[in-house]
Amino acid sequence: MSASLVGDVAVPVYVLGGFLGAGKTTLLNRLMARREAENLAVIVNDFGAIDVDSTLLERREEDILSLRNGCVCCSLQGDLFSTIRMLLGRTPQPEMIVIECSGVSRLTDMRTALMDSVIWRHAALEGVLCVVDAQSLVVEDEGVFDPLWIEQIRAADLLTLSRLDILAPAEVDFAHARLRNIASGTPVVDTPEALLAHSALSGSGGRRRFAAVAAGVEGGKAEDSFASLAWESERPVDLALFQETVGRFSAQLLRAKGILYHAGASGSPLLLQMVGRRASLGPAPDRAAADPRTRLVFIGRRQGFPSGDLAEALDRCVVTTQE
Repeated sequence: MSASLVGDVAVPVYVLGGFLGAGKTTLLNRLMARREAENLAVIVNDFGAIDVDSTLLERREEDILSLRNGCVCCSLQGDLFSTIRMLLGRTPQPEMIVIECSGVSRLTDMRTALMDSVIWRHAALEGVLCVVDAQSLVVEDEGVFDPLWIEQIRAADLLTLSRLDILAPAEVDFAHARLRNIASGTPVVDTPEALLAHSALSGSGGRRRFAAVAAGVEGGKAEDSFASLAWESERPVDLALFQETVGRFSAQLLRAKGILYHAGASGSPLLLQMVGRRASLGPAPDRAAADPRTRLVFIGRRQGFPSGDLAEALDRCVVTTQE
């Protein structure tokens, strides 16, 4: 790596992880808003072939780089290193690099990769943050107690709970207690303000915890356990038929997200967010209109993933005649 250092200090790198739909992008937007004046660079990893998350980030486009169709902890590791090298070659260099991992990334593998001796001298891992959906802890959504879900929690320097606002006080206490049982000793914060101020993300977290966390976790690539379908259409879809289709396949999906153009308002894209059986459709960010196509990603477990059937059903949702 030929990038030079600013003085003798490496650029700090923070890893943001969490299971599918935990709320990583929402949290990252909040953190970036509070550090708007800083020269930050964000690397976004989408497991599917369509880049969705970077469209949702409220930051200058040149600050956001996307790695898609794989996991930065395994199949995209070389691309990750090349991207970091490119960022370090900028003038001025970024003050901080944040890597938002896909929901199926193994955070232990990310930590190991970033401890590479060459990378470390120029871009030093300072902390691994894992976002945990508090509602899923309470209602035991699919994914809770999944080995990957547990690995992500135990590999973190700091945990933060999302969706606390929809829980009763007793349920919040239950979620905290369940996290303590899984990763006792790992600090948990509930707000972006507390997150920014926490010592685990202020300079030595990654170095301190690496040796304790890296050992004793079985390997395996995300592609071995999870599958994705990227679906696009240049024509709008019938919204009612689309909703019926997604509902019919929801039991076989862990996650769906993307930008949707529908026949009732073809000039106003919608944002689809689905985690398990919970789904929402709302106005898409303004920047989504730069690409006037429906573009969606569906993720599920590889065994039994209905890729072909789902694609055919989505194709039938496309409106082929002008209304």
